[in-house]
Amino acid sequence: MRKSIVIAVSLLLIVASAFAQQHATPANSVSVFLSDAALTHSSSSGSRLDVSYGGAFDHMFNRHISAELSVTSQPARRYSSTLVTTGQPVVSSTTVHFHPIDANVSYHFLTDSRWKPYLGGGLRYLNNSVIVNGLFGDHYRFTSRTLDPEISGGVVFQFRPTFGLRFDAKQIVGNSGSVLGDTAFAGSVGLSFRF
Repeated sequence: MRKSIVIAVSLLLIVASAFAQQHATPANSVSVFLSDAALTHSSSSGSRLDVSYGGAFDHMFNRHISAELSVTSQPARRYSSTLVTTGQPVVSSTTVHFHPIDANVSYHFLTDSRWKPYLGGGLRYLNNSVIVNGLFGDHYRFTSRTLDPEISGGVVFQFRPTFGLRFDAKQIVGNSGSVLGDTAFAGSVGLSFRF
């Protein structure tokens, strides 16, 4: 009798642990996203679509708390004027790319639907340089490194337990120290894969 109870309890524990492993939410996720889409038009160059893109890694510590690290490639237009002795200054533009890094901790609200909202906060780091051409052919490099607090939030629509569509927004809190064109607000849409 005692042996059959031990066997029954052992089988129950094995089945319970197997069931828990099958239905547990995976702890890590990888996301790819697009953000800050902007369509511009000028008579000289026509229409132009600028869009940022990036990737993120997220780890769930429990059902409510996660930490995420993301990197974005963010284009920005730079305009420069060249002084000439024979008339008006010549204005030219170039596109440069910023690569901000965001580190956030989020609180996830539990819902019985496929919509999974979250709210969080963290820091945004940006290391950026701009090169200025001098009048006599010399070049000057100005570097800006900023670390700004930000709030974040969004919602994930879970198609499956491991695959979802993610809508996210991040806003720098206060005045950003970045003077090189980084945006204070970023909205994004992307795909998320949990493993």
